Amino acid sequence: MGDAPSVEGRWVGMKPPEKDGPPQRAATERSGLSQGIIPCGLPEQQGYASDGGHRNRIRLSIFCSPEQESYNVPESGGSMTIRGVTDEELKQVLSENLTPSDSIKTPERLFGREKTLRTIDRAFASPGRQIFIYGDRGVGKTSLALTAAYLHTGVENLPVYVMCGRTNDFGQTIQAIGNALIPVEQRMEKPASGGGFTFNLPASMGGIGVSNGNKGSSNIPIPQSLNEALDVIRYVAAKRKNTTIVIVDEMERIDSAPEREKFAEFIRNLPELNADVRFIFCGIMHDVTEVLQSHPSAGRILETIELKRLNHDDLWKILSVVATKLNVEVQQEALIRIGQVSDGFPHYVHLIGESMFWSMFDDPDEVIRSGSRHYKEGIKGALQRTEAALKAQYEKATQKYRNTQEFEEALWALADSTSDRRQIAEIYDSSYRWIMSKRSDRSLLLREKLNQRYLSLRKETHGRIVVGHGSGWFSFREAIMRGYVRLKAEDNGIDLGKHHNTAGMN
Repeated sequence: MGDAPSVEGRWVGMKPPEKDGPPQRAATERSGLSQGIIPCGLPEQQGYASDGGHRNRIRLSIFCSPEQESYNVPESGGSMTIRGVTDEELKQVLSENLTPSDSIKTPERLFGREKTLRTIDRAFASPGRQIFIYGDRGVGKTSLALTAAYLHTGVENLPVYVMCGRTNDFGQTIQAIGNALIPVEQRMEKPASGGGFTFNLPASMGGIGVSNGNKGSSNIPIPQSLNEALDVIRYVAAKRKNTTIVIVDEMERIDSAPEREKFAEFIRNLPELNADVRFIFCGIMHDVTEVLQSHPSAGRILETIELKRLNHDDLWKILSVVATKLNVEVQQEALIRIGQVSDGFPHYVHLIGESMFWSMFDDPDEVIRSGSRHYKEGIKGALQRTEAALKAQYEKATQKYRNTQEFEEALWALADSTSDRRQIAEIYDSSYRWIMSKRSDRSLLLREKLNQRYLSLRKETHGRIVVGHGSGWFSFREAIMRGYVRLKAEDNGIDLGKHHNTAGMN
C-alpha cells in the first residue's frame, strides 16, 4: 500500500504511546479515512493518512506497541459515530427529509397540513373554483401549493409554476405560464425568420398558437388585453391532457394597483374559459382583499386559505422521522426548544435539524441520543445558513456605533412571546427584565428608554424591522424575523419562549 495524502485529524481518548512505554490504546477520529497508515507516535492535532477528502468520519481503536512506527488501516475503515450509518446514507436521509432550500412536494413530508390539503381537493371538485393561499413568509405556502398540485394531477401532468416579481407585470406573468409549455431550448435559441406566434388561429385552438418557420426561438407574446391573456390559458389547456394546475407564487410582489386590478379581472373571468385548468395563487398578506380590492366579486371564485404557523407536535415530527430512520433519539428537551425557537416556521426546523444531525454524526463518540452540544451546534449551523436577507435586516437594525446590545436586547424581548402585537409595559415586565437578569454584566434600561429603542427600530435607518401600532404597541414587520431573532438570542444563551423551562440545554 503506497503513501496516502494527509488530512487534518486529532487524537481522542488516550494519548499515543510514549517511546519506551507499554502498549496503549490510541483512539483517533478522522475525516475521509478509508485506508492508509497511522503513525503511532504523532502528537495531537497533526495530519494523518486519508483517502483524499470524502467526508467519512471514522473512529478507530489502535493498539500500538513501543516498537511500532505505524498502523495499517484496513480498507473497510471503522464504524460510524451513528451506528450503521455511513456518510452517503446520512446525506440521502437528510436530502429526502430536511430540505431548507427546497419546497416539499409530497404529503408524507407535509406535516400538519392534512386538513388543508383535503380542503383544496374538495374545492377543485367544484367547477370554476380556484385557490388562494395566503400567510406569513416562510410558513410553507409554496410547499402546500406544490403538494396539492401533485396530488391532484400526478407526476404525468406536472404543474406549471411561475413567480411574480417587482419588475414583472400581469402580462409578463401570463406570458410565463404559456412559455412553460415550450421547451426551454426553443425559447433560448437565436430567432430566425418565418416563425413565431399568432393570435389568429382557429377557435378550436383557443386563438393562440405557434407558426413554424426556420429553426429559431419560440416565445408566447405578452398579452395586451384580458382576452389575449385568457387565450394563453386556453392554449395551455389545449396542449395538455387532463387537468393542468397553474401555481402563481409571490403575488405580494405585484405592487402596482393597476396591475393588481388586471389580476383581479383575470381571476373573475376564469370560470368562463370552460378549460380544464385550475389556479393556485400564493401571497404574503393578511387578507386576500389586499390583492382583490378593485374586484370583490373575484373573491367568490376563490377558495381562500390562510396558512398559519405549525404547532409544536407537527414541528417535532419533522425531526422524529429523521431520527427514526437513523435509529437515534432526539432528546425531548431539544425538541421542545427547537419548537420554541422556530416559532412555528418549518424552515427553521429543517435548518436546525440538518446541522444537528451532522453534529451527531461528527461526534468522536458513538451517538444514540442527541445531547446539548448537538443542539447548540444545530442552532449555530442554522444561523450560519439562514436566509441572507434576514441576517442583513437584523444587522442593519442592531449594528450601530453605539447601543448595539441595547437594540439586540430590545428585539429579543419582543420575540419572547408568539403574540403578533405586544404592549411596551408587558414587554418590559414579562420579558425584558427577565432577559437582563441573565445578563448580569449589562445595565437595565428604564421602560421609557426601551420604548425609545422600539421607536428607533421602526425607522429606515434600522431597516424598519419593527412596526408601531400606537399607544406603545409593537410587532415585527415580518413574523419570520421573530424566529431569526430567537435563533440569535439562543446562540447568546437566552432561551426565549418559556422562562421556567430551559429544556435541559445548560
